[in-house]
Amino acid sequence: MGETHSSIMTRLIPLYEMAPERFMAFYDAVYLMCVDLPEGCRFRISDRCREKDLELFRDIVKTLIAEQPYDKYAGQLELSDDMEYVRRTTGFKPSGNRFIPKWRKG
Repeated sequence: MGETHSSIMTRLIPLYEMAPERFMAFYDAVYLMCVDLPEGCRFRISDRCREKDLELFRDIVKTLIAEQPYDKYAGQLELSDDMEYVRRTTGFKPSGNRFIPKWRKG
């Protein structure tokens, strides 16, 4: 069964309490990487952080995914199945109006 938001927060809160400024600096860096990720793009987590910080990075990404507002027109964040990549899906793009009414003259 998957992890819950509560179980992830149970791991993150003690880290925050130990060093709030350091934790928030790391959290903000991860947040900006994820928020600035364009639709249809992805990045590899191990390219962005050190080996010892991988689990923390993944936990922060999981909380961002759980807390992101749903908007069908904007792409959503996803973690790959192996939790190695963070990607932003492509949002819904409505097609143009194909029905063009013929205006009658007279």
